[in-house]
Amino acid sequence: MATKAQIKLQQALILLLDEADFDHISVSKICQTAGVNRSTFYAYYDNQYDLLEEAYDYLVELFRAEFATYQAAVSPNEDQSLVSEQYLKPYLQFVRDHARIYRIYLTHQRDFHHQDRFDQLVANIFRPRYQKHGVMDEEKIRYMSSFFMAGITQVISRWLRRDCHEDIDEMVEIIQACIPQSQ
Repeated sequence: MATKAQIKLQQALILLLDEADFDHISVSKICQTAGVNRSTFYAYYDNQYDLLEEAYDYLVELFRAEFATYQAAVSPNEDQSLVSEQYLKPYLQFVRDHARIYRIYLTHQRDFHHQDRFDQLVANIFRPRYQKHGVMDEEKIRYMSSFFMAGITQVISRWLRRDCHEDIDEMVEIIQACIPQSQ
């Protein structure tokens, strides 16, 4: 369980990423923004990279907390389309509610070790679904997952650049139109 100081530091880093590249954010600036001493920072972290990892985990926990009831209703191995309303609406609502943080994440994917997170998505979400549809080749699963993630990321990025102008139902329709479903 993170302390109040750790949460302040994580939030400060996320906000600072909106203003500067990660490589240009100092421990001093993080501490100043969080309103904590440098000694507090070093009591929890060796460097900014340790904090960055925890900041990502903080975002994931924020996401999970808001999806607690959703996750209970939908098993990750369920034979459910990744572009169904059941998945997309809560996801898009989260993006809209946390647009600033999500923009920061998309801008700094490399800093947040996006590739490692992608590998986890493939293992936990994509692979079981593709295998249920007869796709067993691991490399093919990775290509198909890459295609899906690149597409959804670009659609979400465009939506964010337009300040989430379109409503969530319209975005669901747009995404579903991009990936035809078999009847």
